[in-house]
Amino acid sequence: MARIRTIKPRFWGSGTTAQLSRDARLLAIGLISMADDDGRFLCSTKAVGGYVFPNDDELQTRTVRRWLTELEQAGLIHEYEANGIRYGVFPKWHEHQVINRYTPSVLPPPDVECSLRNAGGKH
Repeated sequence: MARIRTIKPRFWGSGTTAQLSRDARLLAIGLISMADDDGRFLCSTKAVGGYVFPNDDELQTRTVRRWLTELEQAGLIHEYEANGIRYGVFPKWHEHQVINRYTPSVLPPPDVECSLRNAGGKH
């Protein structure tokens, strides 16, 4: 379930963010609000597009895919598959988000180790 999230002011001026297109930056912010308390989210292009851009009827899934690829290449997200379903995770989620009432993720864990400092409800 989406929660209120914090965007650090340095997000906008970081070198990583500067490499992204404007629309990929907007998508990153949308994914931050879409992610659960472990930084995981359903990463199908339709799910992402519908959540982040619900009023943009003309938005094509290949455009969302291009932006997701930008975010992954920049290292902001990691995409993975479990049981035939695409998921995404913010690898350094717990370094950037303080969770008040932690709820463990119901989504499968990523296939790589992510920054889990303070994970498990000890936020």
